[in-house]
Amino acid sequence: MRIHHFYPRTKNIGDHFVQRGIERMIRRIVPDATFELFNVNNRGEDKSDYGLTQSAVERSNREADLIVVGGSNLYEGSHRWRWGVHLEVEALKNLQVPLFLLGIGSGSNFASPLHHPSRRARSEIQLLNDYAAFSGVRDVITFDWLQQLGISKAKLMGDPATFIFNQPPRDNCDGHILITMPPRRFWTSMRQFWTVHVRGRAMFRALVALARTLLEEGHKIVVACNDPIDLPTAESLFDGWLPGVVVCPETPEKYFQLLSSSRAVVSARLHTAVVAFSLGIPSLLMDVDQRTHGFVKTYQLERWSVVPTLSGLEARLREHTDKVLSGEASQSWELLIEKRDHMYARAMDLLGEALKPIS
Repeated sequence: MRIHHFYPRTKNIGDHFVQRGIERMIRRIVPDATFELFNVNNRGEDKSDYGLTQSAVERSNREADLIVVGGSNLYEGSHRWRWGVHLEVEALKNLQVPLFLLGIGSGSNFASPLHHPSRRARSEIQLLNDYAAFSGVRDVITFDWLQQLGISKAKLMGDPATFIFNQPPRDNCDGHILITMPPRRFWTSMRQFWTVHVRGRAMFRALVALARTLLEEGHKIVVACNDPIDLPTAESLFDGWLPGVVVCPETPEKYFQLLSSSRAVVSARLHTAVVAFSLGIPSLLMDVDQRTHGFVKTYQLERWSVVPTLSGLEARLREHTDKVLSGEASQSWELLIEKRDHMYARAMDLLGEALKPIS
């Protein structure tokens, strides 16, 4: 089976985690599936050839058995684009191969509700779902949002990156504690100036304070960024006292190795926490936006997340981190992994049924 996969091929490693998740899920059903990767919008490095255009659809008609779009926050719009899929509507009329929408979500604005799509974006989202042979969303918040738009085709399948490894819960007292820093736009942003300047920077400072305290107590700490654009801000915050450097793994596989050697994870990045969950590693997620909240709500991770409000943030972050490092995490994580595995079974059943007519 030849698959053309359209997703945001950005420098944010989390986008590539989801691509790996989708690839592994499909190959568990169709082992000989091959993937050719394309940019779904202009956020990737290719600024001239991207999206579901007439030429892209014609190419897929000639060369592919299936088009996959997803994951990432593709249902989300901004001041720069209507929503995350660059779509030439007329091109869909010429589509001759099945289309799957997999693991798509929304809600990346810091401490904000989901956006209201423009009339045109809403029409295009509806149209793409109408043409899709299968539509799977990554969390319950996105599922409810689509229902409110009148889109009933979508099925809840979880974030594909959750199912890369499907490992049992770990009881690991060795290794480092991985702290993943927030994106730079939560430190400085013109669109959310005051929210970011006050609450966003307080979150950065709380994570830095946590790292310093854990180091003083003798823990081994590794600090990571998920996008090279975030490195200068993180490096400035840890300059002069952090043993080693702030790391930014270049490939998903290198990041997976970093995660695999972790005792625990404290993450202000959704997909670091998602892959840690896949590896069965106890983790704490900063619940910073509707994406993270969707993940928390889908798996009932409220006790293993921290909302970055101003009041007592450093103390709450430390309290929750202590819980992650304690024996309590091992017991609770077994139940959480059961929920993950139940969602995986659901997702694979849905995907298997959708692939039957093709494979």
